[in-house]
Amino acid sequence: MSKKLQQNGLFESSRMMLPEHREAYILHQEQLSPRTRPSLDAQAADEMSRLLSNSMVLGDRITITLFHEHDDVSYTGRVLRLDLPARTLRLRTDDGNRDLQMNLITGVTPAGEWMDE
Repeated sequence: MSKKLQQNGLFESSRMMLPEHREAYILHQEQLSPRTRPSLDAQAADEMSRLLSNSMVLGDRITITLFHEHDDVSYTGRVLRLDLPARTLRLRTDDGNRDLQMNLITGVTPAGEWMDE
């Protein structure tokens, strides 16, 4: 019997890879390595703090994007409270209240609608 048909020789001797398998392999490798948190410039940080304070004072709805190792998470709601010493904020969403860490915020955008009380 030839060597290719013994043990795992048939698979090892094959060097061809389908494009679907290659794409899946690359995606899998990207998911294994965690992303790094992007740094914010001063202008973006000022804009985010302005939107957060407007949401708390005026009741504007905003969308907050939080950094996560594999994929960003977004929440839409109104800021109820900012706790600067603890660096957290409480966001009132449609699903209830959420406490978010301010150091994980990567983006704040206006949602464009008013939230009913």
